[in-house]
Amino acid sequence: MAEIRVDHDKCDGCGECISVCPAEVYEFNDEGKSVPVRPEDCEECCSCVEVCPNGAIWVDVCE
Repeated sequence: MAEIRVDHDKCDGCGECISVCPAEVYEFNDEGKSVPVRPEDCEECCSCVEVCPNGAIWVDVCE
């Protein structure tokens, strides 16, 4: 399983990661920030890392 982290100081809640993720790993939390709610479903495609305009997402397999 991939380790996924979202830096909530950098995340502006644009939702790009939510829209691009084929496995629906991300959802918004109560603060409007993205959180990986289903990391076990991650397909390790790294689309979320690539699409995040603020560099707020880190996935260990995408280095």
